[in-house]
Amino acid sequence: MRPLASIAVALVLTAAATDTRSHQTASGWDYPFECCSGADCAQIDARAVREIPSGFVVTVAPGQHPIWSTERREPLILEIPHQKARLSPDGKWHLCINDAGEMLCFFSPGGGS
Repeated sequence: MRPLASIAVALVLTAAATDTRSHQTASGWDYPFECCSGADCAQIDARAVREIPSGFVVTVAPGQHPIWSTERREPLILEIPHQKARLSPDGKWHLCINDAGEMLCFFSPGGGS
């Protein structure tokens, strides 16, 4: 195989492998694969989260999450039971949602109950 062809094959394989991984948080830990496909997860402001007896109410204003862009007219409001919350490795709040605004994963500094 010619050197340029070898490099091209290596680049394609590397790109394919990268596409199947989840992405990292700003603090460097990887979101679990089942939570995201490269853009579904993001750190959210602590002011967006309110704890209630049964869990959390998360309010994401348009433009405050990569999936919930400024084109959305209404905030996304999610009620998340304590048992659905995962412990956040960096002590910050993170939310993973799909295009419909459904929760995929939620990370709490204190985890669930």
